[in-house]
Amino acid sequence: MDQRLETRKGGETLAERAYRLLEERIVTLKLAPGAWVTEQELASQAGLGRTPVREAVQKLIGEGLVIVYPRRGMLISDISPIDVFQALDTRMALERLQARDAALRGKPAERKMALEYAGKMRSFCKSGGDAAIDDYLAMDNAADALLATAASNPFTSKALQPLQSISRRAWFRFCRDADLASAATLHADLLDAVAEAQAERAAAAAGDLVEHVRDAIRAGLRAG
Repeated sequence: MDQRLETRKGGETLAERAYRLLEERIVTLKLAPGAWVTEQELASQAGLGRTPVREAVQKLIGEGLVIVYPRRGMLISDISPIDVFQALDTRMALERLQARDAALRGKPAERKMALEYAGKMRSFCKSGGDAAIDDYLAMDNAADALLATAASNPFTSKALQPLQSISRRAWFRFCRDADLASAATLHADLLDAVAEAQAERAAAAAGDLVEHVRDAIRAGLRAG
């Protein structure tokens, strides 16, 4: 049986799981920029078969996180400041749109979950270290997925996903330790606005978050 057609586990197909695991390893630099990799190595790291990993890799290639060089192999892309800031410029408009839509269209269960996520985000303001950063990134991903679902616009969410990965990786590389509390607080403010169906407040909060991420990455780059 094609592994993509196997029963979903935890709400995701094996290909989706492979993408999630490999994207996380790229964002957190476990798959370092400039590293050469093979499909077999990626399958081993994901703990999955070649079929779902091959599909995940195609998506990562399309998002610019993996580059294929014929007859040489696959390379984890470098972090380009130009690409990062262009991604953030584009992300600004899309995040505002998605936040507004999520606040307007979110179902009661989604609003309740947004409130719960806001509380979890604020808990990161009181903690630190690698474990807290890993938990924050997982919650960041979960919040992005929640907002995408609540907004009910697949075109926005599809366009946002690679932009979020690009900026999340740069945030992890340049400013994660110094910026955890501030970023978590801004995420919580956004989630609160969505939970309370405050559309314009949600859009403004999304804009504030992206602007903050841009400033934090810029400061991290200057600090070296």
